[in-house]
Amino acid sequence: MTFLGIDIGGTNIDIVLLNKYFRSIGVYSTKSNYAKLYQLIENLITQYKPKAIGIGAAMWFKNNRALNAPNLPKLIEMRDFVLNKPLFWENDANCFALYCSIKSNARNLLGITIGTGIGCGIIADGKILRGSGIACEIGHTFVGGKKKCVCGGYGHLECYFSGWSLKNPEKMIKDGRIYEIKGFNLLCRSIANAIMLLDPEIVAIGGRIGGKLSKDKLKDKIYSFLATHFEPEIEIVNDPLAVAKGACLLAKLSFQSR
Repeated sequence: MTFLGIDIGGTNIDIVLLNKYFRSIGVYSTKSNYAKLYQLIENLITQYKPKAIGIGAAMWFKNNRALNAPNLPKLIEMRDFVLNKPLFWENDANCFALYCSIKSNARNLLGITIGTGIGCGIIADGKILRGSGIACEIGHTFVGGKKKCVCGGYGHLECYFSGWSLKNPEKMIKDGRIYEIKGFNLLCRSIANAIMLLDPEIVAIGGRIGGKLSKDKLKDKIYSFLATHFEPEIEIVNDPLAVAKGACLLAKLSFQSR
């Protein structure tokens, strides 16, 4: 059986096909293709004939309803079926965490994606932890100050460490300056706080910025904030398609459990 996975991020839309193996279909500009997303999906269905489609989007969901999308142009109409194919929506960081947990065979995992914004997904006892629907928004936790966030709040983590708040973060990673800024310290402290609440086996960090960070520098700084006996593995997932792959797995698992 074939499944289609779509990652709708603030900058790019990544599309992956899962049959026996994952296969990248393409990378599209979110700005240019977001408004015509359903037409794009319909074209892919006609071409590849998947059994179901999973979409990991940088959105907040509650009761299967999109509430907010701080880093996307606008909310789009939610549909459950396209061309009579089941369509499953999920927060993009939850898809990332799902993929990482299955890949590493971890039943308790904290997944952090750092790209345009900061996403967070939690796998607890092998299942996505959603709370009442919008759990795990670490990027919008208050870390101090009065900087305005794209979500409308103030002093959130994303205001200090994200693709939209940093100037040329990739250059900062290459020359090492990113590890010296206040935002990196706040990021690691926030992750450490989450670790002490959840006690995961693995912390997987990915995204187009997160996947390029130094594992050693992250681990050293995160561990400097941790209490004794908290010792999760810190893993860098340098795979820009990880969310789309997780969306494929979401479609497969959801379709098979119907």
